[in-house]
Amino acid sequence: MNSSWLSTLEAFEQHLGLQSRLVDEGRFDEVVAFEPPPDLPALPRVFIARAMELHDRAEALSERVRELRDRARERRVVPRRPAHATPGASAYLDQRV
Repeated sequence: MNSSWLSTLEAFEQHLGLQSRLVDEGRFDEVVAFEPPPDLPALPRVFIARAMELHDRAEALSERVRELRDRARERRVVPRRPAHATPGASAYLDQRV
């Protein structure tokens, strides 16, 4: 067994838990990507299922953040003019002619 992969997957799982809690609490500015060690060897077959599960959890969290972001944008957008309003006549009329 490769202990570097085991510790990396455990760290990733802890990281996902923390990031999920931050999202739940609305602390989006503290959410950061997981950075695996740069010198990891190839993923051993024995860890593939766990790595896929963690990847799926990370994707679900990313999707949740995107949905929350989109909802926040929709709430922030204020229409310039109500949909039922019609342009009014000019308030200024040049009578110098």
